[in-house]
Amino acid sequence: MSGASAEQPGPLVLRGVAIPAIDAEALFDVTVADGVFTAIERTGRPRRGDENELWPGYTETHAHVSLPPNWDDSVDDPRITALQYLYHGVTHVVDMFGFPLLAEAWEAGKASSPWPYPELVHCGYAVTAMTNGAGLTGHGVEFPAPVHMLAVEADLEHALRTNLERGGTFLKVMFTDGTEQPGSPVKFSRLSEHVMRFTARMAAERGVTAVIDCNTLEETLFAYECGFRLFAHSVRDRTLTESEWKGLAGARFVSTLAGLRSMIMTREEFLTEYGREGFRETQDGYNLEFVHGIEKPFGIEYGCQETRTAALADMRRNALTALRDGNLLVGTDSGNLGAYHGYSFLGELDALRGDDPALETPLRHQATVGGRRYFDELRGEPAVPHHLTVGESATYNLHAPGRPLSALPLATVVRGVPVNRPALARAIAEIRSNETKGKAAL
Repeated sequence: MSGASAEQPGPLVLRGVAIPAIDAEALFDVTVADGVFTAIERTGRPRRGDENELWPGYTETHAHVSLPPNWDDSVDDPRITALQYLYHGVTHVVDMFGFPLLAEAWEAGKASSPWPYPELVHCGYAVTAMTNGAGLTGHGVEFPAPVHMLAVEADLEHALRTNLERGGTFLKVMFTDGTEQPGSPVKFSRLSEHVMRFTARMAAERGVTAVIDCNTLEETLFAYECGFRLFAHSVRDRTLTESEWKGLAGARFVSTLAGLRSMIMTREEFLTEYGREGFRETQDGYNLEFVHGIEKPFGIEYGCQETRTAALADMRRNALTALRDGNLLVGTDSGNLGAYHGYSFLGELDALRGDDPALETPLRHQATVGGRRYFDELRGEPAVPHHLTVGESATYNLHAPGRPLSALPLATVVRGVPVNRPALARAIAEIRSNETKGKAAL
């Protein structure tokens, strides 16, 4: 990473910024020194509405560092993945399975990086079902990262123990059979009721937070009844009614629109999506070349355009209801095809907002304050209202008013160190120019 530097700066002073997580109507003067907030003081002046806003860094609540997002089915070097997140203002990342496969490379990059890496929490390897009588495997077996397959209680004991040894702090359970809309085909086997109930109970007894992967309302209700409360995706086979939401009291859902959108997009939609600031600077240029040649959406080619389009609409409506109730977590399923680390997170916010500007502040809140609380929960740390407090690590984004949610932050500071985006882009290009072309070998 020649030419890069990130020396610890002197005191940083921000005057007259808004901090909606503390008080939406007030302005503040903020001082940072030695990597922490040393002063956050009200100015006594009311907001006009045109002031820059200071928020915690973004938290990606559903990522897969070891899955291939690129159209050539390749995985980026973990050093690139970390810098992609930093470039887009994502400072905390939840890896939902497979991180141990790349942990050594991630840590080596972190040790040599001139910038502070994003913080990462992971589960180790996910757990899923055995092969059933129809020859279907549990969801997750089809990916390059390993998974634990559960048949009996002792299998869960082994998974929990080995994941803990690999640094995992929560449990990821793969349960969906892969159906997305009524009548769509079953793709995967599912865990038995006995194993499901045992898994939820054992995780609770061990103090391990469990996150479960479901698609449909039927799967979600069953998992909820078994004791699960954290769902890795929004329900995608129907838009839930108010009475159905009451039956899921206390449940939280990750949005993950980005993980589904690539299947139904046209060439023109891809070119628009990939035309936002930050794509050329951080992503593999082959992805842009590839979509120039798309003649029709892959959903049409594979006969799932209507079901995927309907599933995406149901997911968004359900995610927005969860947002209204304070139960939405913003995440992308990045690492899956066409869902890119860092870049797709900002696109996720735009896709959730749609044409409703009233959603901007609650979405930003859930993508920062809410996401960070979730990150701390998965890491086993006590909950705090927010991390914008004197003495806390100075990790934040500064946003200009009136810009799209998909716009890059004006500034990103990680543990008191300002992020130099042009330098990050040069470092990514340098890694991509080596003999491996910046790809990880799994």
